Amino acid sequence: MSIEQRRNLVVSFLKKCVKYANDSIDRKTERGVEEEEISRWSAYRDFTEHAVMEVSRGDLDSWLEEE
Repeated sequence: MSIEQRRNLVVSFLKKCVKYANDSIDRKTERGVEEEEISRWSAYRDFTEHAVMEVSRGDLDSWLEEE
């Protein structure tokens, strides 16, 4: 698998994680879950979105190289 294919695979996975986090935040908000719990999910989502950006740009390609 090429580095580009690996990058695309990781980005696809991370984007699904962001969607799941957003959906979870929506569900928790509707149920009236404490803001502290929602805040943790928001931090996770923000971190994951940042990772998507870094992986997409190739900044973390060294992490995807075969050993």
